[in-house]
Amino acid sequence: MDLGVKGKKAIILGGSRGMGWYTGELLRREGAEVAFCARGADGVKAAADKLQAIGPGTVYGAAANLENGEETRQFCRDAIAALGGCDMLIHNASGFDMAGGEEGWMRSFQVDMMAGVRAVEECQAALEQSDAASITFIGSMASKYYFGRSSSYGPAKGAMRVYANELAQKFGRKGIRANAISPGAVWFPGGSWDKRKKEMPDFYASVEKSIPLGRLGTGEELARVIAFVASPAACWINAAHIVVDGGQVAAVD
Repeated sequence: MDLGVKGKKAIILGGSRGMGWYTGELLRREGAEVAFCARGADGVKAAADKLQAIGPGTVYGAAANLENGEETRQFCRDAIAALGGCDMLIHNASGFDMAGGEEGWMRSFQVDMMAGVRAVEECQAALEQSDAASITFIGSMASKYYFGRSSSYGPAKGAMRVYANELAQKFGRKGIRANAISPGAVWFPGGSWDKRKKEMPDFYASVEKSIPLGRLGTGEELARVIAFVASPAACWINAAHIVVDGGQVAAVD
């Protein structure tokens, strides 16, 4: 299938590793131009070099702390300038709070929610100029299922889903789609589940066993879904919550 992203411009919040990285890599292989940010300058440079090596077209990487509102806005402004526009805005970053303290709640609010709000505000004008505009939020199955811990992670991802629907309703008439994708457990090198696999092999094995397909998802598999939903090939998907968990959560949304 041709995703229709050749020459399109994608801005990814959180793209130097994990699902954001795999998504950027896939979009580049499909001919898109990509801008992304992450906190570590060294990781950004390494990722940008790899993405640029894939082929012609602009790649822009910048270090940005998405807890900081002005850094988030500046990255988006710089990304739009570097790419010459924006067709796909993908918010993949997270505060990853698992403890539930006030500091974690504030980090989740700033990174998971407000970074998305600020990015949308900065990218709106550019998206309105696109003939294939989309906004895609990467959430989590923790937004609809209790996994035995209380933290800000799930509630923040739930708020992202509500916000995505509001954007879809508001901006649909301007030709801008908005959707939320909720992954289940995903393994990739250096990720949180890679760490659990090494440090808690019995727990990791129990999670694998609980998934009907018998394994965790991979970064590449999630990237295919994210790239498709963000792309012109999914032009009739709007205001949707898309679950990508291999059947891990035995519930109806």
